[in-house]
Amino acid sequence: MLPKAVTTRALIPLLIGFAFALSSSPAFAFDLVSADPVIDSTITTSPGAVTLTFTTEVADSGSSLSVRAPSGMAVDDGSLLIDGANALIGLKKLTEGGRYTVTYQFMSIDGDILNGSYAFNFDAPAMVTAPSPTVMATPDSTQATPGQVTGKSSRATDIFMIALLIISFLILIFIGKSLRKPKNKKRKKK
Repeated sequence: MLPKAVTTRALIPLLIGFAFALSSSPAFAFDLVSADPVIDSTITTSPGAVTLTFTTEVADSGSSLSVRAPSGMAVDDGSLLIDGANALIGLKKLTEGGRYTVTYQFMSIDGDILNGSYAFNFDAPAMVTAPSPTVMATPDSTQATPGQVTGKSSRATDIFMIALLIISFLILIFIGKSLRKPKNKKRKKK
């Protein structure tokens, strides 16, 4: 048999390791780190999406995310996007005030499955209205433009028109001369 001192020395590190293993959580546990909208928060503007962030990368297959209104109607648009440890789903415009429930099931790339749900509150505005179109004023015949007020054109317009006329006249002279080239007369051979 072994002496008592040797067995005690051998058991102490083993017991310390066992106690440490029981007291600490696994280093690579698959868990939800953050959510937007924040868990149990109250928001006043309709978010465009729900975003979840996890401790490890999420697999594309075997994952789902849905958002339900207080009435039970789905308000997500079904466009689940997974990018590494982040998952995002688009939302329709929230109009109903109350408690919205986010339900998720995700599989990590290691095969661990995480199911859960959380809620956030939406404080809907008293009345949701669509923005009304603005009417743009169009000039009509009763309103005068700056050129009509004075009855004169600007000096720059006058110079431009004179230059345009001169250039047009020069082009006409060039065309006329090119069409009037004398024909070569045939010489009689002797």
